[in-house]
Amino acid sequence: MNAIGTYISNTIESKFRKFKFRRFGRDDVMTAYVGTQHGEDSVPVPGAKLIHISTTNSNENVIICTVHKADDSLNVGEKVIYSTDQDGNVKAKIYLRNDGTIEITGDNIVMQEGEDYAVKYSKLESEFNELKDKFNDLVGKWNTFATVYVPGGPSTQGLPASVTTATESTADITKTKVETIKLP
Repeated sequence: MNAIGTYISNTIESKFRKFKFRRFGRDDVMTAYVGTQHGEDSVPVPGAKLIHISTTNSNENVIICTVHKADDSLNVGEKVIYSTDQDGNVKAKIYLRNDGTIEITGDNIVMQEGEDYAVKYSKLESEFNELKDKFNDLVGKWNTFATVYVPGGPSTQGLPASVTTATESTADITKTKVETIKLP
């Protein structure tokens, strides 16, 4: 028999996920293994609607999917993966767009095309620190010159009458690091 049930809880049995669900009435509680796409696993919120089917062995049911609200922002060929809190409120989404764009949204991060881009932070930090070190080296050389500068001296032709020292960079990119997204 194929029917819609209501999710209650889950367990892991022999390394496979099994849902406890209510079928037709308050006392009609069953358990069934969950069938999902390869590489996917999830646990729905209590009360979620699910579809179960009977196998050739009438004592076995299989959950084939949960029934949920559609994401109306999807276009042909697109996919969304999302997580929710215990109350069913969406907390994070990954959109796989049909133009090859991946959008990641959530309470702690918003990364969408045209708004921001993911980077390999460690590589960015290394390149940034190299640039900062070269800049600070030039600041040091300038400051050495500026402290001995004598207006009108032979090496100062074309320089202004007063020369001031420069300040080393204190730039810091650590605030740009997003701890919730990691790239290989």
